[in-house]
Order: sequence, then C-alpha cells, then structure tokens
Amino acid sequence: MSNLGLMRRLALSFKAVAPGGGRQLAGKDFEGNLYFEKPDPNGGRYPRRTVELANPELSEANYDDANISVQWQAWLRNTRKDPPTLAEIQRDEARKLLTVARAKALDQAWQDRKAELALEQAQGRQAIMGLASSASQNGAEESTKSAAGHSSDGEEDPAKSAARKQIEEREAARKAGFKPQVQQGDSFEPQAWSPVANRRR
Repeated sequence: MSNLGLMRRLALSFKAVAPGGGRQLAGKDFEGNLYFEKPDPNGGRYPRRTVELANPELSEANYDDANISVQWQAWLRNTRKDPPTLAEIQRDEARKLLTVARAKALDQAWQDRKAELALEQAQGRQAIMGLASSASQNGAEESTKSAAGHSSDGEEDPAKSAARKQIEEREAARKAGFKPQVQQGDSFEPQAWSPVANRRR
C-alpha cells in the first residue's frame, strides 16, 4: 500500500515538473481567457485549476471576479467537476440581459405610476380648495343674511361666526368625498407609566 502511494506521488511529481507542468487545456470563454487543469503534485483530492487572462493588463495584482463568468469561477474553485460549455454561458448571458431589461421596464412603470399618483393628489387638492372656497362664499352670503336679520335683534359674536364657517367648510369637504389623512401620531394617547421594582428572592 505504501509503495502504491509512493509511486502515485512520484508520477504526480513528474507530471508537475514536465514541460507545461502537466497541465491540460480545459476550455476557453468568450473573452479569450484560457482555463487549465493539472493534477495536484502533492496527491491532493482536487486538481489544480488556473486561468490565463486574455487581457495582459489584468494580472493577479488587479484581478477581479467580474472578469470571469460565474460558471468558470465555480469550476476554478472545484465546486463543479466539468468545465462549462459555450452554450451554457450563452444561455446565462441571455438570462442576465433579460433580467436587466425586465428591471428597467419595472422601474419605468413605477416612475409612471408615481407621476400619476402625484397628478391625482394635485387634482384632489385643487378640488378640495375649490369646494372650500365655494363653501366659504356660501357661508359668507349666509352670514351677511343672518347678520342683516340679527341686526335688529343684536350683533352675533364674531367667534361663533368663525366657528360656524369652519364647520360649514368641513361639511362641504365631507360631502365632496374628502377624507383627511390620519398621520401616525394623530391617534396616540399617552398612558400613565408606573414602573414596578422587581424583588430579589
């Protein structure tokens, strides 16, 4: 058993020092990068896999994973046994382009919807302001009539007339379908806080 292990190690060592280091070309990608595989000279479980980048400006010092496809990265890290095919890489690139196109379409749809919501909100505000102004005009006419009617009896309190005017404006807005937006803190009511000390036993 030890002789077999020794012979295997010698064979692997010879392959490692042979011309080319015993490496074999495993494949090539669309950028022209070459991928090589050679047995581990120490008799390890996984073969050693390397890449020669086609771009001479990229070296180990400024290497970036973005320059290599995901399938080849998985092969280099020994997480997949067989090297990827060009058809597999093409399918993955087409899927990426489709995902980017769909994301752009969704972003555009969301921007359009935001513009519609802003327009609807502005139109709603204008309608409310129109109702409030018409209600205030009606209230002013009624107050002048009532003031003329009350002038013989006595003057109406200005605070009461202002309160009546606000009530009429709210009623007009409510009849028009306006619902005030409830903010987060509008319904908050503070409660009394009485901490209880825990007794140690």
